[in-house]
Amino acid sequence: MKIVIFEPHPDDLLFGPGPILLDWLDEGHEIHVITVTDGRACCRAGTDVFSPEIKDLSEDEIAKMRTGEARQAIKYLGIPNQNHHLLNFHDADGKKYVKEGILRVKPIIKDADRLVLSSTNNQHEDHQAAHDIAVGAAKELNLADIEYFVFFEASYGRFQEDSKDKQFEFPISDVCREKLLEWYEIYKSQSYLKYTNKMYRGYLKKVEFMTYGLFQWEDIGNFYNF
Repeated sequence: MKIVIFEPHPDDLLFGPGPILLDWLDEGHEIHVITVTDGRACCRAGTDVFSPEIKDLSEDEIAKMRTGEARQAIKYLGIPNQNHHLLNFHDADGKKYVKEGILRVKPIIKDADRLVLSSTNNQHEDHQAAHDIAVGAAKELNLADIEYFVFFEASYGRFQEDSKDKQFEFPISDVCREKLLEWYEIYKSQSYLKYTNKMYRGYLKKVEFMTYGLFQWEDIGNFYNF
């Protein structure tokens, strides 16, 4: 099966489909990852405390760091480098790039069996843009016979009751959790953000399951999350 995953930011591969992706890799599927934005906005003004290693970097330097981490994660997972597609759209400006994104991803997804994408009605602009790019490209290609696998990060929303029969819970085993924590160490940029790092690491240590949704072509636009 060819599975194409839309990663809104470098590191969303871990926090979105990460747990079940480990199973897909063990099963031998052909995995492609489209990293939509470059992560440059992670250190914009906010309430976090930045470590010296990152607080004086330019946004271009941060983008280079974070896209480099995305590449390292692909290597760690054993996904072929040619299956990693960096769009390099500016982080936090996702809405500006939807039309361009649709054009660029169509050759990648045209023969996919499953698209993995963030939910719609998403509280984060870039996650919403990633969804809109994926669905927009699928519509233009008329991909009516494939699966649409939906995820979100817990801080950005939750699955609604209207799609309850489309949802399932994926349990996080101790072995899976250990792998996720090891994977997380690749994202050094997050370790330079005191409170964000604490939140992410704490989440990985305690999360017991991830909720995902599996939809079909005819479901597009008929559910809150899809």
